[in-house]
Amino acid sequence: MKIEWIEDFLVLIEAGSFSQAAELRHVTQPAISRRIRQLEEWLGVDLIDRSTTRLSLTTHGRAYEMPLRDWLARLYAMRGRMRADALQGPRAILTTQHTLTISYLPRLLRYFRNFAPEARLQVNSADRPICIREFTRGEADLLLCSELEGSPLFFEHSHIERVPLGKEQVVPVCAADRLGEPMFDLGSQTHLPLIGYDPDSFLGGVLATPYQLDLQRRYDVELVCETAFTVGIRQLALAGMGVGWLPHGLIEEDLETGKLVSLHEYLGGPTLVVACYRRISEEAISANRLWALINDQPPPV
Repeated sequence: MKIEWIEDFLVLIEAGSFSQAAELRHVTQPAISRRIRQLEEWLGVDLIDRSTTRLSLTTHGRAYEMPLRDWLARLYAMRGRMRADALQGPRAILTTQHTLTISYLPRLLRYFRNFAPEARLQVNSADRPICIREFTRGEADLLLCSELEGSPLFFEHSHIERVPLGKEQVVPVCAADRLGEPMFDLGSQTHLPLIGYDPDSFLGGVLATPYQLDLQRRYDVELVCETAFTVGIRQLALAGMGVGWLPHGLIEEDLETGKLVSLHEYLGGPTLVVACYRRISEEAISANRLWALINDQPPPV
């Protein structure tokens, strides 16, 4: 199987005809038709429905178009990384959860760039469980994550080191009314819409007891949304859809401008620790350089 066959197939879809695809690929129409046939023979399925006059994909063609695009993109990305590593040396890989990618990571990257511009770094942003899995499997050199205060993710591992970077409050918030007051009056209302976390998510588990349990005891709670997507909870809170708990770093500007109002005095919230972990390795030159900076004077959380 040749990579150009997959490229031909994807260009054919975009072009809408064999003649236009042949022109874009700088080959003859018989040549591109032959290459599509060769791809189909290698796969063992038809991708093009040749019973119609207009270009039409078969069920298999439609189902596997996006997986083929994703595979090709990953292949080219891997080639780019391999070439860069060969020319400039291996890079460090830092994996971190989406929320920290938005709130804290930009400050940390600026710090790295200012004091170690020569250190090469690749950032992988994903859901927290995926980040932990990547780090555990050795697919990432550094892990930047949030932890519940007093509950470090890795404890007494001889090959893993940890540096706490600071604490962060998880704050219950809601949108402000025209006077800048909370849209929901916790002193007089009994009905309260809640923008909640998926129970299986990290913050869902952290908030379940006692914070959301106390909320349910005190109010007639209506769950308007349940998601693990922290940024989505922020957007719904800004839209006035209900009360939600959010990490302070994510909503610091919203609180300062009055778009969101803190309800921490009434509902409380847990304290998180932002920590960075590394796998000890003398060969990870870039990762070790960045680790030294993390142990020096990193930006505050």
